[in-house]
Amino acid sequence: MGDHRRKYRLIIGLFLLSAMAGVFLIGEVLDVDSPPEGETKAFSEVDAFFKGSDQEVEVYRLIGREAGPTVLIFAGIHGDESGGYLAADRYVGLKLLRGNLIVVPRLNLYAVLTGRRTGLSGRDMNRKFSDSEEENDPDDKVVRLAKSLMDQADIILNLHQGYGFYSPVWVDQTRNPVRWGQCNVIDISTFNLPDGERLHLENFAREVVQRINSKLIDKRYHFHVNNTNTFSERSFHKEQRRSLTYYALAHKHKMAFGIEATKNCSLAQGVGYLSLAVNAVLEKAGIRAEAFPSILTAEIAKELKRNEEFSGLRVRINGVERVIPRESPILLNPGDRLQILSIEANHPRGWYPSLSGSEMYNGMGKVFSIRQNDRLILQKYGKRVAVFHVVVKKDTALPIEGRS
Repeated sequence: MGDHRRKYRLIIGLFLLSAMAGVFLIGEVLDVDSPPEGETKAFSEVDAFFKGSDQEVEVYRLIGREAGPTVLIFAGIHGDESGGYLAADRYVGLKLLRGNLIVVPRLNLYAVLTGRRTGLSGRDMNRKFSDSEEENDPDDKVVRLAKSLMDQADIILNLHQGYGFYSPVWVDQTRNPVRWGQCNVIDISTFNLPDGERLHLENFAREVVQRINSKLIDKRYHFHVNNTNTFSERSFHKEQRRSLTYYALAHKHKMAFGIEATKNCSLAQGVGYLSLAVNAVLEKAGIRAEAFPSILTAEIAKELKRNEEFSGLRVRINGVERVIPRESPILLNPGDRLQILSIEANHPRGWYPSLSGSEMYNGMGKVFSIRQNDRLILQKYGKRVAVFHVVVKKDTALPIEGRS
């Protein structure tokens, strides 16, 4: 699992080298909170890859005050599993005391914004991590980015939601071995590394499950370890050989786990179950923070609602910046140039505006020439939270009267 005593310079160097390794990894640093020279403190930064596109990927890096392991959290590879990317986003603002986090809340942004399982290619991104990549696949650049990030981590998580409840024995149609909800997925019990060392995935996963279940009163929602035995010819889940976590284990030799919460609950509960599972992994791995996200359903429900609050849009119309209050129309003249700059909100992440007449879902920063009435749709993490009416004024000039 790597040397957990690595120094800050080495960590930062690896991050920068990896980001510069390929042309496809061109990103833009959005924000950096770095430690003053000579002082050790927790800090974070965020890179935006493929910025401004419907496949934009934001990568958040959090470094703790003390050296420790690095855990990489992926979510949003399937856009119809909202609990995953909502849970992952809760870890972006952690203040780490020990260890490091890399958080990718919305790996497959197109899928998130369309609410679909599939990406821009129309196919499942979590089946594209085999070596035989298809040519001219628009999802390939995102997959390559995900693979490169794996080099920077010791433990890798992929957050999901599935219907029903996984059970090692058949109970009923909802609770059985072919369901995915409430389980910690591994591809093999023990993985042998080329140097003779071993990764004991099942032991780690079982300890994590024990931590999770110790905090769940309702046993119907207890987690199980789901070993898909992906390497075996007898496996019922050979399709997993093309998955993100299988690639991380088989090719990158990293401890990798799929964390599945059930969809048979409220969204706030699903986010809570995933948060509980991630907290358990971080604690087991030795990551320490000032505080981990709450697992209380009522608090999460309030948090999700609060994160959707905003007061208006900051826009630029023909080069002049102004704020459009919430529920107000956007009044324009024919041919006006409209640019959405930002959302006036306390929670800045996950806002995506788009015009209904445009084929683009991520319209942040884009300049649109408006000639007819339209609607500006504002999404928060793939959920439509507001609609602004774009009203183009008609020519009101009076006709010139003829002489008598």
